[in-house]
Amino acid sequence: MPSVNLTSAFDKPPADAVAYFKSKGYAVSDEWHDMLTTAHSKAFTVARAQNMDVLSAIRGELDAALTQGLTAKQFNERLTPQLQKLGWWGKAKNAMGDDIQLGSPYRLNTIYRTNMQTAYMAGRYRRMLSRAKTHPYWQYVAIDDGQTRPEHKLLNGRVFRFDDPIWQTIYPPNGWGCRCRVRALTEAQVKARGITVEDGSNYVQPFDAEIISRETGDIKTVPHARVKLPPDDVMTPDLGWAYSPGQSAFGTDTAIAQKLGKVPDPQLRAETIQALNNSPAREAAFELWTKESLARVERYQLAKQANNAAGLKANGPRPQHKTVVSFLADDINQQLIDKGIEAGRVITLSERALAHAHSTRHKVKGQALELNEYTQLSTWLNNPQTKVYWDTTNNNLMYVYQNGEQVIKVIVDFAKVGNVLDPLINVFKVTQTDINAGIAAGYLQGWR
Repeated sequence: MPSVNLTSAFDKPPADAVAYFKSKGYAVSDEWHDMLTTAHSKAFTVARAQNMDVLSAIRGELDAALTQGLTAKQFNERLTPQLQKLGWWGKAKNAMGDDIQLGSPYRLNTIYRTNMQTAYMAGRYRRMLSRAKTHPYWQYVAIDDGQTRPEHKLLNGRVFRFDDPIWQTIYPPNGWGCRCRVRALTEAQVKARGITVEDGSNYVQPFDAEIISRETGDIKTVPHARVKLPPDDVMTPDLGWAYSPGQSAFGTDTAIAQKLGKVPDPQLRAETIQALNNSPAREAAFELWTKESLARVERYQLAKQANNAAGLKANGPRPQHKTVVSFLADDINQQLIDKGIEAGRVITLSERALAHAHSTRHKVKGQALELNEYTQLSTWLNNPQTKVYWDTTNNNLMYVYQNGEQVIKVIVDFAKVGNVLDPLINVFKVTQTDINAGIAAGYLQGWR
């Protein structure tokens, strides 16, 4: 990511400045509570880091810590000299003339612990969600020792369905240094253990919390939530932690898909799905994710060619790093149901699948897409001119999009038992002759 000073962005018109920040994937703030809850799952921020060089350095070392398994000590040793060189270290004065803390060993430890735990739990959420059909009941687990907060212990052992809205608030971590976790259970396990599954849909009570800014002294109002637990207990996450990092990425879309499936009016259902898929914000988010992941894939491939072990370790495709491509169209979903297939209706793309699509083998054969073409996948799947086939040989869905002289083939798989996310597993160029041959041979059944 290029080194950029924020002053260059502030000189831009408002709309361009917003697009600029979004393209960087960063957000800046004077204080941690300026970037609360789900915003943290979409953008990386460090309070009082007002220079892109500082944010880039911190984010780069956090990424290395995640991919290389660095300890907190190694993280600090690598990052400290970079921040000192950039002048983001020690004490500074704010606008009110008060001392504020920039970089310090304690601060870096907090940044490390918070981001590692949040990333781990977001990944765990995605793994649990991927098998929610077979393990639909989630149990909150609090470590029972002297360091555990009493309010977190109130949730220990409680079980809710994976799609219960309460997880939007209580999926850990629920505060600074929170060590709680969640385990997934089957229906048989719940029955064997005599566990009561609660309905937490009415437990969460949103409210506005007031906080005094340490930078300006102003009183700010920020959204927060508490959880009212029967009979009379109340659990309140730390301010800024009443959200699920993993659910921000996939859980909301999964919940929407499930609710859409219950809408009786087929026209309303189809129009809603179309509106969601054609959302400019969704297209922009998908494009940003794809560009960042492709940059990592290309670094990995260059490291492979150079036999660079460190580069391979730092840039290897992350199988749990995924994004939502599209909601499955209603007519296609119905045809899957007719075949006895229960789709999750949320089509996702992983970094590993993207790396496979852009592999050296596909490049050599001339089948790999151009880098800018991958960002169009979401648009292509929802283009009315795109043909859809069922591949009876491989039992998966095939989208075929005519892009000028070339034909793009996109494959979505529904074979994994218990999967509530439908993975896009491959995309590459073919000839129309290849498609016609499959139709003539009878293994490609036209669905649209």
